[in-house]
Amino acid sequence: MISRSITAKLWLLLVSLVVVSLLAIGISLHGLLGNYYYRQQAQTMLDKGELLARSLATGSGGDLAGQADLLGRMAGTGVMIIDRQGLVLSCSSEAGPGDGSGMGMMGRGRGYGRMMHGNFPVTGMHLEGAEVQQVLAGNTVVKRGYQEAFNTSMLTVAVPIKAGNEVNGAVILFAPEASLSAAMGAMSRLILYAGLVAVLLATILALFAARRVTRPLKSLSLAARQMARGDFSVRVPVASADELGQLAGSFNFLAGELSRTVAALSREKEKLNRVVRDMTDGVLAFTASGRVLFANPRAEKLLGLPLSPGAELPVELLEPLRAAVVGEGTTGEINWQERVLAVRAAPLQEEDPYGEAAVAILQDITTQKKMEQMRREFLASVSHELRTPLSFIQGYGEALADGLATDEKERQEYTGIILAEANRLRRLVDDLFDLNKMAAGHLPLELAEVDPRELVTGVARKYQPLLAEHDLALEVDLEPHLPPVWADAGRLEQVLVNLLDNARRHTPPGGRITISAGLAGRELKISVADTGRGIPAGELPYIWERFYKVDKSRSRGDSGSGLGLAIVKGLVEAHGGRVEVVSEPGRGSTFSFYLPLHIDSENG
Repeated sequence: MISRSITAKLWLLLVSLVVVSLLAIGISLHGLLGNYYYRQQAQTMLDKGELLARSLATGSGGDLAGQADLLGRMAGTGVMIIDRQGLVLSCSSEAGPGDGSGMGMMGRGRGYGRMMHGNFPVTGMHLEGAEVQQVLAGNTVVKRGYQEAFNTSMLTVAVPIKAGNEVNGAVILFAPEASLSAAMGAMSRLILYAGLVAVLLATILALFAARRVTRPLKSLSLAARQMARGDFSVRVPVASADELGQLAGSFNFLAGELSRTVAALSREKEKLNRVVRDMTDGVLAFTASGRVLFANPRAEKLLGLPLSPGAELPVELLEPLRAAVVGEGTTGEINWQERVLAVRAAPLQEEDPYGEAAVAILQDITTQKKMEQMRREFLASVSHELRTPLSFIQGYGEALADGLATDEKERQEYTGIILAEANRLRRLVDDLFDLNKMAAGHLPLELAEVDPRELVTGVARKYQPLLAEHDLALEVDLEPHLPPVWADAGRLEQVLVNLLDNARRHTPPGGRITISAGLAGRELKISVADTGRGIPAGELPYIWERFYKVDKSRSRGDSGSGLGLAIVKGLVEAHGGRVEVVSEPGRGSTFSFYLPLHIDSENG
């Protein structure tokens, strides 16, 4: 866990740099101090050797052994005196243990006991032949290295003894490097202890520095996680003007921009959601398996299904839409629960966690389909309604022209049929013209006060004989004291006649037709009720359309043109009124229209 922390990584890096630096410094310092001590020791021995050489050059040369011991104790080193032939004249007792004599230090001096004057060569002991020749030539020799004779490393200094320009011998000072090693050991321990203390302090300071550097980064990391969870209001403190401070400032700027961008996107998304929710068309997103991803309320209403996300679409609904899921746009129509739906579907381009998906737009075209059917029937009805009287007129006219009528009575009969069909044709054309005028709002009305009682009783009296011929009873039910209405009396009579004619044609013999009139709030209500076949509920919205016929199987002889109810609706609405129908199949229908009351009569 620590190795993943940037604080720990930075701390380890700083400590490693300090340790490596201290190691490099310690090693370098150890070497430098070693060389320094060596040079100092060599220079000290050289100074003492020169002093001894001058002393010997001016002395009498009496007791050389005593002088060597004295000089050795003074110099703190071993002292050896040689003559000009390179023979040892004397060696201090400090030279080494041996067998008690000073020659013991030279390794092979045991046989000489305490003799200080051996006249044996020095070559091979402290100096080699070339080095002996060099010092006897008047040069100073400084030598450092391992000497096998003494089984240790030695520092040797040889100084010539000069009398004027003549070299009479040499003084050789030698000391083991153990003394140097002791001093260097003490110095190394001092460096080691100082290094350990420095590493400890560096560790503490590095930890403090690492935390100081990474604290802003941790704040940035915490703020970034909060932003990832959707909190764009978070900000980090800007504690410095360095790179970390600039990074914190950039982060705060980014947070502000993201907050504004996300807010704008949220507003746009909400607008889009409102648009989709309020669309008059259904919107449905779904997967290849039929899982619902999204559906607006209109789609639920059109399909009559609960379409919450995760719901499953019925197989019979999914099959026509499956082509859109596999990457092909599709359009078509679906018959669903007595509705006709126009469908436009296309694949969703973005990847979805549920797999392949598509979106479909559903539009209810049931009314349009009905209207198309009605327009086709309208054209067929107009053609038929015009063709029938024209056929009669043409047929009987040709019969008259060809002289097929044998007598005056037959000619009068043919002429009467031609006139009746011509009148029928004229009424049909007049009705069509009236409908067009009403649709354009150009129907002229001769408005005046109309007494509802007189209107209803007059129409009933005129229509009674025709109903009696069809074995139909007519009843009139009028409320007393009905106020007048402001209307065109002729057009209202046409409305009542059309309603009575419609009731007559749809009521079987032995039935009953009732005309009633009364007040309904601030309106006059006139109704025509029958005990006929009734109208299916699905047909009610369309009965007011032109040439719409509920029973299309009825023969032309007892069916109307299909314009009567359309004219009723147009005339009533031209008077500022409204129409209404209540029907129950098998029990009859009640057609009503409402007219506003005349204001003057209300005030009176």
